[in-house]
Amino acid sequence: AVTPPPARHIFFITMADEEDPVCQLPQIKEACKTSACASTLSHYTECVERINAKGGGDCEPYYFDLLKCVDKCAIPQIGKILK
Repeated sequence: AVTPPPARHIFFITMADEEDPVCQLPQIKEACKTSACASTLSHYTECVERINAKGGGDCEPYYFDLLKCVDKCAIPQIGKILK
């Protein structure tokens, strides 16, 4: 697995012994996407598949619904890290 580069926001970086800094935000958002937002992700994925099959259109409303869901799920978890 490819590790994302360290974040510039020190609040989201954790340091393990002898390891490079790791930004927790991408992992939190990915976990939200596959758990709390699984239904929304499914709707977005279905839309993308329909659009690819038709060859035109967009899934912008579904994408923004997914982003909103992920943010709503991730914010409390990020808040715990910042405390």
